[in-house]
Parts: sequence; structure tokens; C-alpha cells
Amino acid sequence: MTRRALGTALATSFVLAAGAWAADRSTSPAATPDELVTTWIDALGGLEAYWPLKTARYTITTEIYDTDSGRLRRTRPRYVTIAKTDRGDLVRIERWEGNDFISHGWDGETVWARYNGEELAPGDKDYDEVLYVAGDVHYWIGLPFKLNDPGVNLHDRGIDDQGRQVVGVTFGEGVGLHDGDTWQYWFVEGRTWPVQLAYKEEGRTNWSYLRFEDVRTVDGYTFVGRRVHYNEAGALTKVLHTHDFELNPELDMAVFSPPQ
Repeated sequence: MTRRALGTALATSFVLAAGAWAADRSTSPAATPDELVTTWIDALGGLEAYWPLKTARYTITTEIYDTDSGRLRRTRPRYVTIAKTDRGDLVRIERWEGNDFISHGWDGETVWARYNGEELAPGDKDYDEVLYVAGDVHYWIGLPFKLNDPGVNLHDRGIDDQGRQVVGVTFGEGVGLHDGDTWQYWFVEGRTWPVQLAYKEEGRTNWSYLRFEDVRTVDGYTFVGRRVHYNEAGALTKVLHTHDFELNPELDMAVFSPPQ
């Protein structure tokens, strides 16, 4: 049966930035990265809470902000369909850029992309990034469970000057957009969810920061409703909203294949 959540009326929402999360369990500052991630997963019901997700359909709306004025510059929704299968993590994503319609996907065998119905080829960004984007949307909707995936490596980065434990995340060959990309998650005692995240793309020296807000539970499945990004000066750069989430809609698997 298709299950749909529209807005907060059918979602359990918490603002993590304010520190509210009733199911949190205490974590020791001396906990290992594996222990911190396991505690996070256990607080959501263990890996068994992830297994029921076989397919999903949802929208990711990105808001881009001007860092000087703090004003909203533009928004862009992406319409996402995913499936976990024996052939891999399948995806189809559709969006508009102005009057132009872009769709791309992965059906477990074929990477494809279309621009206003015309086939794109290697060398076109929307084609070249399909596998990365597929992994990205599965990663975010699957946190924290995806931190247990093969090729996702956890590292102890010690304690920062605020007493927060820092866990580094790197990716094996071909898992991230670049093999040198790295993430950091900050944990504090008494909270299972990280209070801050940061990422640095391969070849760059500056960190980009984000926090989780509006954690939602739909039909027993929990995901982050809002990812708030900001720069090193603390200025808001973008917000990604995940909404209109459907858990396990009935899908024709042909939706993931190239349009004929």
C-alpha cells in the first residue's frame, strides 16, 4: 500500500539544533566511532528499522541563500524515486532548471540521462554524476544505517576544544564523488544524534558545515527532514528539505530504466 506523509501533520518532528530528541541515550566521550554509530542506530530501533524500506518516493527541495544578506535566492525541487534491490540501489531523479527538464537514473545496469528528452552522453555533468547522485540520495535517506555499508570507513578524530567527540568518515574507491572526500560528525555526551557535521571535497581546504533539523518518522521509518548548511563564518548557505515521503509505494521497476 502506498503511504504518504504531507507536512508535519503526519510526521514526528524534532529540532535537533535545539537539542531535543527524547529517545537519546547517553554516550561516553571515550566511546569508539563504531560504538557511537551503533548507539545512534540502536536508538532508532536497530538495523531492523532500516530493512522495511524497499522503495521510496519523495521530494528534496533545495533553498539557496545569499551569505551576505541572508536572503533566499532560489529554490529547486528534485523528485526522487529509489529502490533497494539485488541489482543495487536504483534511482530516478527529475527536476526543472528554468524551462529545461532534466531526468537521470540508474537501473542496476545502465546509467542514463535526458535533457528535454534528448539523450546525454559521457562528458555531460548530469550523466557523469548519476552514480554519485544515486549513492547520495540513498545515503541521506538511509542515515545512520548507511554508515555500516561496505566502503564507508569510520575514524576517531579525538575530542575538540568544546569537549565534543569527532568521528571522521571516508569512503572507499568509487563510493563517494571523489575518493579523497571526507566527512566529520560531532557527538556530545547524552545525545545519540550528531550535533554538527562537516564535509570537505577532495582537493579543497575549507570545510562546509551542516546540522540536522526536523527529524521525521513516517510509518515507523525515521529520516532527516531538513539539512541546514552554513559556512565557516556561520552564514546560512543552503537548506535541503526532504518532504512528501512515501514508504514502499508500488513501483513498476521500468521507471528506473532509460526512457524509450
